[in-house]
Amino acid sequence: MARSCGFDREQKLEQAMQLFWEKGFANTSVADLVAQLGINRFSLYNSFGDKQALYEAALQHYFIKVSNAHLQPLWQDGAGLAQIEMFLRQFEQRQKDNPFGCFIQNAVVEHAGNQARVTAQGEQLFTQVKAALKQALANGQQQGEISQSMTADALASLILVQMQGMRVLSKAQRYQDIATAVDSLLCILRR
Repeated sequence: MARSCGFDREQKLEQAMQLFWEKGFANTSVADLVAQLGINRFSLYNSFGDKQALYEAALQHYFIKVSNAHLQPLWQDGAGLAQIEMFLRQFEQRQKDNPFGCFIQNAVVEHAGNQARVTAQGEQLFTQVKAALKQALANGQQQGEISQSMTADALASLILVQMQGMRVLSKAQRYQDIATAVDSLLCILRR
């Protein structure tokens, strides 16, 4: 009969996510994980597999718990310009509050397309963000509060690309440029 682990697996996954998010995959050793999670190597490997498997689980955990949570206002029925503005303003604030940026974006950059599962996780995130934006943009266009000079799809792509650039600028603490970019995006959207 297999023994059950004597710890909260979800809590340990959260701790691993925070460590990988802060340090990246290459700069996080198994010894770092053992110390951060407060479990021995055997328990780490038995519960999560190897470092790569734990990293991939942490990326998925981030997608579900962090990324998807921020997108919820855009998925609301009738979400439009007000929800997009709130989403972008909160995004702007998160760049100031979190010096580590987006864990998934960091992973995609760190691995430069060399790890299929990491690339797929990035694709999942970017597709989800664009879809949520596109839906809210289309709603806003139908409600007459967002310009129809570009399609909702084109506007969603523009915002997605700008968001990724803002994340990079936040690491350089270019917060005024980020605020100006958000103002500019909102100006483009308004009729």
